[in-house]
Amino acid sequence: MSDAASEPTPRTEFAYDQWMKEQNVPIYTGHFVPDMRKLELGRWEARGHDAAFVQLSGQEGVSEARISEIAPGETLAPVKLGLDEMVYVVSGSGSTRVWPNGGRPDDGQQFEWSDKALFLIPPNHFAEFSNLRGDQPARLLHYSYLPLAMSVVPDPDFFLSNDYRPRTVQADLKAAYSGAKMVSGGEGLRWITAKHRDSAYWYGNFFPDMHAWDKLDTNAHRGAGGRTVRIQFAGSDMSCHMSVFDAMTYKKAHRHGPGRVIVIPTGEGYSTLWLEGQEPIVVPWQEAALFVPPDRWFHQHFNLGSEPARYLALHPPMQFHGYAERAEDRKRDQIEYPDEDAAVRQRFEAELAARGLETRMPEDAYGGREDAWR
Repeated sequence: MSDAASEPTPRTEFAYDQWMKEQNVPIYTGHFVPDMRKLELGRWEARGHDAAFVQLSGQEGVSEARISEIAPGETLAPVKLGLDEMVYVVSGSGSTRVWPNGGRPDDGQQFEWSDKALFLIPPNHFAEFSNLRGDQPARLLHYSYLPLAMSVVPDPDFFLSNDYRPRTVQADLKAAYSGAKMVSGGEGLRWITAKHRDSAYWYGNFFPDMHAWDKLDTNAHRGAGGRTVRIQFAGSDMSCHMSVFDAMTYKKAHRHGPGRVIVIPTGEGYSTLWLEGQEPIVVPWQEAALFVPPDRWFHQHFNLGSEPARYLALHPPMQFHGYAERAEDRKRDQIEYPDEDAAVRQRFEAELAARGLETRMPEDAYGGREDAWR
């Protein structure tokens, strides 16, 4: 007779979620985080620093978001992950040294960062984070596909303690963290959809200031005089984009797949999230806010400030982008201004009026003119 206690039991939650709970640090759920700079953290004993996990409903077992804090003047113990990891600097200034597993720290690449920098740590590479200021902590947002990966291999040590040694040489790392370069038309980027074939992409592993980045393409099809930078990380399938849109305007509603974490580098406004046929959830935002639109939920971004606003979208794996290839299908994933509910415009204008401001939405936009901002 078999021993019932030794028989496997059905899994009732994601392997990643089980591991995350075992770390005994705060886990934030819901639809948004108002300000990552003010989020209460807890001591992550395994890593020796304060941290929190952000697992919003729209991440849906696809992507990880985690906040780490480096105390003033301190250097964290080196860590490595068997996956690519994006890092966004929420606040503070410091440096990171990166070197491949099996290599020497002195043979790696070191770079300095400050507020609103964005960079990538390659898989199976050690990363050592230092806070260069002695008077204030630094906070980092980490983004990876670890939840999805652990659904395939439900063993954390496979990703956190793997002895695999990548064939990285010093020249590879130096090139990856040097100045980003532009790739026109998505040339050589196999994940680019037909929708974005005519766009320019910036390729590299380090972007020093997403607030100041001004190498932008027009993104007229989404409205609000929008401009966009699209980023592909060196030697990685990870990507992201940042959109900038005009003061006192709002973007067209649209929807896509799950796992896309949105961060606000600068601006003041709100976004609405809704499943078709249901009432929207209102997400207020300002610098350092974070939110995630759930799978196939419409969402729409509104700038209530007197300056252009920016949002940075960290992308899930390409198979979760959720964009239709055919034009007739894409029409169902974006709501044009003339087709939106009248309450959208009324709410926006009322929010502006409460601040003593007036809309800068051109009337031509509501007539369906694509060039209303020209």
